[in-house]
Amino acid sequence: MTRITTLLSLSLAALCLISSDADAQVTASSYSNGGTAIATASGRGNTRLNATARAYNGGYARANMTGAGTNGGYATGRSTAISNGGVAISNGRSFANGWGARSNANSSARTFQGFARSNSEAIANGAWSNARSNARTRTFRTYGSSSSRAIDNRWNSYPSYQPW
Repeated sequence: MTRITTLLSLSLAALCLISSDADAQVTASSYSNGGTAIATASGRGNTRLNATARAYNGGYARANMTGAGTNGGYATGRSTAISNGGVAISNGRSFANGWGARSNANSSARTFQGFARSNSEAIANGAWSNARSNARTRTFRTYGSSSSRAIDNRWNSYPSYQPW
């Protein structure tokens, strides 16, 4: 019994050590009171991501967020979709690479009995790179769409655009 306890303790300690090395903070939340709410957040590397979807009164809300933050860069962002009897879709993507790369993509879509779509994308590649992007949409019984994109390649040892 003590051998199993010792092995379990060592396994738990190794898991905590591995987990403390990773610097990824990803949260996703959804709420619905009679509609459909979907929230998705992803990550990889040094990421701080958030996706929130809320649907009220038979609405549909979807919020997606994707990051990367490879090679020591950071990928941060937030994606929020809130719908009250309509459709709200929010997408946010972020990519970072290289030495001081930061990337931030925020997107938000809100609607009251309408359709709202918000897209945002940020890519940063080189030495002291910094890319930001922001898109918002609010509608009241109408259609609304917003899109934003920021690419910052201050060091060209990477390709100028890296598709997902």
